[in-house]
Amino acid sequence: MKSRKVIVGYDSWKRPIVRYIEDKSDSIPQQLSLNFKPREATPEEFEKWQTEHLQPLGDAQLPFIAVMAVVQFLALATMMMSFYLIGLWANG
Repeated sequence: MKSRKVIVGYDSWKRPIVRYIEDKSDSIPQQLSLNFKPREATPEEFEKWQTEHLQPLGDAQLPFIAVMAVVQFLALATMMMSFYLIGLWANG
């Protein structure tokens, strides 16, 4: 590696104090590791989040999911009835 000369100060007779520092500009730069993990919630915070956020969302989604399950079952039943009727017509 290359090294470069850096003046870090002066002595009592005003002569420069020189240090040689390795030049790392030729090396591949590395990104610093970052920690994005959230801290652990306390039991009180978890209970508050459960009651104020999760429970109302779950209560609101339950009827919607039930309706969608009925729609899916009706679509399947309609498809099977169509197959049966087409089979009756094709076989004559």
